[in-house]
Amino acid sequence: MSDGPKLLLIDANNMSHRVFHTHQELQYKGRCSGVLFGFMQQLIRLRKQYPEHFMVIAWDGGYARRKAESIEGVKSGIVPESYKESREKSKEEENSKKQEERESLFTQMDQLKEELLPFIRCFQVFKKGFEGDDLIFTYCKYVQQHNGEAVVVSSDKDFMQVLGISPSISVYDAMKDEIWTAERFQMEFAFPASLYVDYGAFVGETGPSSDNIFGIEGWGPKTSGDYIRQYGCFENIITAIQEKVTIKAKLSKKEQTLLASIPRFHLARSLKKMDDVKQLPTPYCDYKDEQSLYQKFIEWGFMSLLKDVKLLT
Repeated sequence: MSDGPKLLLIDANNMSHRVFHTHQELQYKGRCSGVLFGFMQQLIRLRKQYPEHFMVIAWDGGYARRKAESIEGVKSGIVPESYKESREKSKEEENSKKQEERESLFTQMDQLKEELLPFIRCFQVFKKGFEGDDLIFTYCKYVQQHNGEAVVVSSDKDFMQVLGISPSISVYDAMKDEIWTAERFQMEFAFPASLYVDYGAFVGETGPSSDNIFGIEGWGPKTSGDYIRQYGCFENIITAIQEKVTIKAKLSKKEQTLLASIPRFHLARSLKKMDDVKQLPTPYCDYKDEQSLYQKFIEWGFMSLLKDVKLLT
């Protein structure tokens, strides 16, 4: 049992998108309220499930480093597009209905930040130029340094990498009610979570709604997993392949491709790896007035949640 901080680290943008699609049609007095209702419903559920953990709600603040690095990669011919460029193009091509939905989502996210979360016992964090993933990763490091525990709440598979920080860190997908631990990761992937970033860099992640990380051509989940299980990290894999070259052993086509794509791998790994953000504030507990939150729930028509207001204050 740890004697340090116990944090519930919530990927706020991820949760907002998830509940938006679940409660998209919900309105009250002419105002769209699905994101606010769904988010509050999830916080109540999480409070019941993790009563001893303090909630830290992390918001995206951009991705300055990754964008700059990937743009340089495009200029150098390493990759065809920059980080999240496909998402940006997809937004531009959206029809009017999709644009209205997106505007509704972001309007409600702002209302959530400004009108409801300030009345809840939680700690909101945002830092310009950094993604919420980076903030959560940093708090995971904080927990590890202070002999604490953390549960990351997100459906984003990139958070598998935090499992390699400490056995006291887990990842919870609230929508699937699914928990990942370092032990489960090891059992299912047959390599440690500390190598997840290398695995993700090999495989890549492309498509209209992806982060636009270009992996190694031909290196899908099976090939990448096989080589990592056999050799370990990327550097060990490269060393093994280069030793084959030294003794004039025949290389497979995929091994040849990898040797010709080392700069692409390094870029993909840098984009995949979450940042340790400097000077993040230490989370603090600030108890709230139950009656004020009760009134806010009435204003938004969240009658079914009133019985659980006390859990959030």
